[in-house]
Amino acid sequence: MTGPVPPVEYRTTDIGGIEIIRPLWNRICEHHRVRARTFRAFFETTTFDDRKAHFIRCAEAGDLRVDLACDPAGGRCVGYCVTSFSAERTGEIESLYVDEAYRSQGVGTALMRRALAWLDENGSVENRVAVAEGNEEVFLFYRRFGFYPRRTVLEQVRENVSPRPAGDAGSPGAACSIREMCAADWEEIRRIYLEGIADGNATFEAEAPSWERWDAGHVRACRLVATDGRGALGWAAASPVSGRPAYAGVAEISIYVGRDARGRGVGSALLSALIAASEREGIWTLQAGIFPENEASLALHAKHGFRVIGRRERPGRTKDGRWRDVLLLERRSRTAGR
Repeated sequence: MTGPVPPVEYRTTDIGGIEIIRPLWNRICEHHRVRARTFRAFFETTTFDDRKAHFIRCAEAGDLRVDLACDPAGGRCVGYCVTSFSAERTGEIESLYVDEAYRSQGVGTALMRRALAWLDENGSVENRVAVAEGNEEVFLFYRRFGFYPRRTVLEQVRENVSPRPAGDAGSPGAACSIREMCAADWEEIRRIYLEGIADGNATFEAEAPSWERWDAGHVRACRLVATDGRGALGWAAASPVSGRPAYAGVAEISIYVGRDARGRGVGSALLSALIAASEREGIWTLQAGIFPENEASLALHAKHGFRVIGRRERPGRTKDGRWRDVLLLERRSRTAGR
């Protein structure tokens, strides 16, 4: 019979201590080279040094943390979780692995809790992790922590508008679910759209289009709806700016939040999720046109990396007949289109 697994000690390091995980990462790599149905090509061509370079870039662009589970007797690393945090306040579980002999002992759970607590302290608005399709045990593991699947990506989106001081154990905010939009959502999407039109500060449009027209003009994988389990709270979508191949990675975005849901972080969660969805589709530039008077929308976009690149003077009139200026905003992806 096998003896009990010895206890482990948990500690934390940064990019400077990343070498300690090399043996375990190489073990993951061998596993996926043989068994993975997806991501196999990545593991067949990627070395630890390649991955280390990626971790260094993450640390330089935002922040990076490495949680370790170590055998205190042997002094070796038996589990780790590498977590990155971007300037857009998006967290990503970059890599998580536990030695086979230490599984089913709560080591992976403890590592995840430490990583998510760190992201929470830093005010993360969205957390992501990539999981190979068909890896059901891993899907179930991450679902325990509030992640949900979209294609082969699990995402955890929360209404967490402002960072909390480190050590604050208060509630991170109420959760909202963000998923891809479907035709059955249209009535609620249209209701929220009409509220934005009526408020007079969101669009030049005087009425909502039909579902067929709206559906034809938006990227299918880049239209999202936020819900609270009872109904839609808001929506976000992206539409191509041109049919020319040179501009295939440029899209214009729209974000609308229902009146009753404003001020609760829904817009921030939607925009963060839309940025992630657009980058998965290979979109490298997002554009937005916003009335100068819409200060809340300007602040939201600035928080997520958009910058004002110009001003159009009186290009159109709203339904009440007023000519309005439009500020042009743009966000260039750090990952797509490189």
